Amino acid sequence: MSRLSESRRTLPPSFGRIVFFIALMAAFLAGCADAARQTVGRPILAPPLEVETIFGEATIGEGRSKEAIASIRVPELPHEGPLTLEECLELAPKVSPSIDSADQEFVGAMWSRWSAITDFLPSVSTSYGVNHNVDPVNPRTGGHDQWSWTTTVSQPVFTGGRNLASYLLSQLGLSSADVKRAQAKEDLLLAVKQAFYGILAAEKALAVAKTSVINLTSHLSVARNFFDVGMVPQNQVLEAEVELAKAQQAQTTRQRDLTVNKARLNILLRRAVDYPIKVKDELGQPKFPLSMSDCLSVGLKDNPEVQLGRVSVESGAKSVDAARSALYPQVNVNYNNNAQGFTGGVRDESNWNVSATASINVWEWGKSKADVEVSKVKLNQAINTLTSLEDNLKLEITTNYEDLASANSNISVARKAVTAAAEDLRMVTERYQEQVATNTEVLDAQTRYSEAQYEYYSALYNYNLSWAALERSMGRRVTPQGLVDQPVSRPSFMISKPGI
Repeated sequence: MSRLSESRRTLPPSFGRIVFFIALMAAFLAGCADAARQTVGRPILAPPLEVETIFGEATIGEGRSKEAIASIRVPELPHEGPLTLEECLELAPKVSPSIDSADQEFVGAMWSRWSAITDFLPSVSTSYGVNHNVDPVNPRTGGHDQWSWTTTVSQPVFTGGRNLASYLLSQLGLSSADVKRAQAKEDLLLAVKQAFYGILAAEKALAVAKTSVINLTSHLSVARNFFDVGMVPQNQVLEAEVELAKAQQAQTTRQRDLTVNKARLNILLRRAVDYPIKVKDELGQPKFPLSMSDCLSVGLKDNPEVQLGRVSVESGAKSVDAARSALYPQVNVNYNNNAQGFTGGVRDESNWNVSATASINVWEWGKSKADVEVSKVKLNQAINTLTSLEDNLKLEITTNYEDLASANSNISVARKAVTAAAEDLRMVTERYQEQVATNTEVLDAQTRYSEAQYEYYSALYNYNLSWAALERSMGRRVTPQGLVDQPVSRPSFMISKPGI
């Protein structure tokens, strides 16, 4: 018992001192973490990330249940009247699950970056336990308990550039997630435009089909009257009935196309499929303000796929650096504190040490070299992919621009054709009523008139849709006044060395 008392006197560290030391270390590490956050920008979510979708209310936080998502109220439409294209484009991103998924990926990339930042900071681990030892000489005494408390602080000093490469890769991952958000939004906006213009084109086609049915019904009535008085044979009545049946079938098909396009837009706006949606007629022919060279220049700079390809190339380069880190020694500084005792207070014996260790893999049969070469291969593949993306984008922009120009020319030609076909139908109908034109001439004139109208509205639809497709290829909105400025809400991430 005297030896135990003596050991307590000669080993001064106490439980209270250990607790004070741990608290002091915790405060020091918190200060290091705060300094790191100021230097490299820790991606904390306070204030919360401003997501573009209503789903963010349930998915950014802890409420990921189906009930939480189902309880979110979809924003009301601006008014009861026809929706404009701009209103649809504004509402769709707020209710789109695809945009929400892109936001979630961005949040995940933020925390991946913080995970990479923590590799620069010291790590603390502690263990506390007890061993029950039985006296082999006199086992009946029941033995004694040996308590231990170990604390270790480890600080990486040199990792061959692995931590820095991992951090830069996480930065690139954040940039990649940001580009994917823009990519998802561009895809959504194009889908909204396609559905919107599809509704307008279907409405025009349905109106033409209805007009054709009305005209052919009127012609059938005239043909029957002529047949009843013996002025024309019965086959002319039968021809008119066949053409009327075709027109009625076409009307049914056009009605189906309109219903499907409305359902498509309703789904994009998160409405019921059969919601009675109405859109404002915006099938116009505004002048496109940019030249082909302007479109190519903007597209190669702002197209999301090309931007993502460039990020992949940078990531490939950093992956090579990360693989090379295995060729260099790893240096760490460790602090260890070990306290032991016969009671839970662990006050009987204590020791500590500080050590610096350097380690390097001397021989792994070329594994590290192979990893470096694999990363170089992937870098070359990323470069080739980027080159292909740029080439494909040039072709895509050229195709969309030429489609736009072709549709623009076709509109004026089709407009003249509609005027000529309408006059032709009027003249042939009057001549038939005077019995100086045949039944076939009237039916052919009606067909030409309907086809001319279809061609005109098809040219308008193709012009507006080609404009939308060209915007998607460029990654930028375009108005008759010129390019629309990029939104400033999306942050720009610069790849730089963290100052830790």
